[in-house]
Amino acid sequence: MKNRDILEFAKIISGIFSNKEQALDNPKSFAHIQIHIRPLFFKTFKCFAFYSEQRYQHDIWNPYRQCINKLSQENELFILSNYKIENKQRLTGGALDIHLLDKLSEYKLYKQTGCSMNFREIRPGNFSGYIEPGQKCFIINDNKKTYVKSEVRLNKNTLISEDSGYDIITGNKVWGSNFGPLIFNKINNFDSFIDKNWG
Repeated sequence: MKNRDILEFAKIISGIFSNKEQALDNPKSFAHIQIHIRPLFFKTFKCFAFYSEQRYQHDIWNPYRQCINKLSQENELFILSNYKIENKQRLTGGALDIHLLDKLSEYKLYKQTGCSMNFREIRPGNFSGYIEPGQKCFIINDNKKTYVKSEVRLNKNTLISEDSGYDIITGNKVWGSNFGPLIFNKINNFDSFIDKNWG
């Protein structure tokens, strides 16, 4: 049962997501972004893992975020750990062409301590995710150290995400949207890959 649960969650969180509709409706407030969360062959890291890219649609070969996510489960909690990739630029486009990731296991990874996302199923097929407690996920923004808050809601069709950063001393918000969360629709999935390679 546990293995089936993690595979079903993997199908929900993986895929290609686009907020095109939101960006067209309100272009002054929201850029057009795509998120690619691509499942990897189990042999790559000997665990359930994804290669992730986030990019502006007008600049698809210059993603602003590339990382590895490793998926695990503790009781009812699904944990998505984040890892930075050394020389990540060489992997650009791997979300679309998995052959670009053939040597991914040779790249050094650096775990982003305090930055794992914890997901719970709040009703059948619907999940709520928050960054792990402790305010230990740090990002430097304009030479200022901030801690990150991240909230995600998702199901098989949509991903709603809001990230923001806060001054570690004052607790004041330093960065993040002033117009609410990003709303993504899933435009492609990797269900068959997971069934074939993770099942």
